Amino acid sequence: MKRIEILYGGESYTIADRSYDEVRDEILAAVADGRGWLRVNHGAGLLAPADLLITPGVSLALVRPAPEDEARED
Repeated sequence: MKRIEILYGGESYTIADRSYDEVRDEILAAVADGRGWLRVNHGAGLLAPADLLITPGVSLALVRPAPEDEARED
């Protein structure tokens, strides 16, 4: 399964079953609008949903899945 890793506030979060470009575009739209929420997963094993507030100047990083993970459809 493809997973995009999000680094935000010193924590690691993940987003599954979405394309890297789709998530990046959603973040850019939130910044352009002044703010927005991004739904992510947090934790290991049993994941808990979390919402990250995206605003101009917020520090976050998107980690692109490895090519072999993007191609898998598990």
